[in-house]
Amino acid sequence: MAVVLVLGLLTALGPLSIDLYLPAFPVLRHDLGATDGMVQATLAGMTIGLGAGQLVVGAWSDRVGRRRPLLLSTALHVLATLACAMASTGQILVVCRVVQGIGAAGSAVLVLAIVRDLADGQALAVLLSRVTLVTTTVPLLAPVLGAELLPVVGWRGIFLILAATSAVMLVTTVLVIPETADRRSRPAPLTVRVRAVWADRAFRRATLVASMTYAGVYAYVAASPLLLQDAFDLSARAFAVVFLCNSLGLVAGVQLASLLVRRYGTASTLAGFTVVTAAAAAAILPLQAWGTGAVLVCLWFFVAGCGGCFPCAEAISLDGQGAQAGTATSVHGFATFTVAGLVSPIAGLVGITDATPVALVLLATSLISLVGTGLLLRAPAQPDPGDPAVART
Repeated sequence: MAVVLVLGLLTALGPLSIDLYLPAFPVLRHDLGATDGMVQATLAGMTIGLGAGQLVVGAWSDRVGRRRPLLLSTALHVLATLACAMASTGQILVVCRVVQGIGAAGSAVLVLAIVRDLADGQALAVLLSRVTLVTTTVPLLAPVLGAELLPVVGWRGIFLILAATSAVMLVTTVLVIPETADRRSRPAPLTVRVRAVWADRAFRRATLVASMTYAGVYAYVAASPLLLQDAFDLSARAFAVVFLCNSLGLVAGVQLASLLVRRYGTASTLAGFTVVTAAAAAAILPLQAWGTGAVLVCLWFFVAGCGGCFPCAEAISLDGQGAQAGTATSVHGFATFTVAGLVSPIAGLVGITDATPVALVLLATSLISLVGTGLLLRAPAQPDPGDPAVART
């Protein structure tokens, strides 16, 4: 249980690095003389760093083990977060956020690899749900805490507090997390491992679904401060409360998924949740005429649907990758966070004066996820090419 708790907290470093400073968007824009696009770029930079870092760290961990890369990447997150607190311009902050994302990538990708080392099949989906519960619960209070801290310590102080939190996680990791990778066999060359991962049809399709789901959530996260505080005139504190309620929807989706997987299977559960996200995103367009409350209800169901998609899509993509779990999580993480980083600022670039641009982005990501899930349901699961039983056939 202690290992699951620490793994969840480590994975939460990425979301915490995003959610804690969200209420500071308007203040940060004023202090640095930045545009809406530049402010959203600080979020996109963090997300792209998460993707780029995972591409390297996970594959490296197949060769040297999980523990060393995890410790080094968490230390990098501490240093980069301190640099964010000292940034003097929007451009410098974006660069620091990219490096911060690379540091957080280690925990994001290596926790998935560690979980895959410990479980497979439906047990993998259940264990991922437990880790995801911690991952999503910790950032729940982050916007609320950020809104309370902002008038006291400012946005720079928020980054300093985040750096201290990351440092505590570094020490905890040293004390609690063991090495889980099988070091007895030498891994295949990187190109061979990447080809083996990409040859898995289920991996490709589940990664597409996960990428679009992450893109939808990050588009919501990036747009919500501007949509709710500027377009809908909510205060920073009211925004934080709304964000908390929607994040509770994410937790509800994650936990409901862990229950439904046992009864209906992972792919069918994923299909149900992708339908929910598409329906909720589509409903925003006509229902926004009813006011802020109607939009918030739709956003809640959208986020809850995404919460159910996360553990299912990740479990399907990694289930057949036991022999190269680190490489698989690298490719998976790079795809999901890079797509999320590219998609998240789109609504802000168009201009957020009402909910329409946000709804269109969320609907597009949901429909692509729905198509990917349909392809998963049509294709039979493929065996792990690195499984000894498969190798003997």
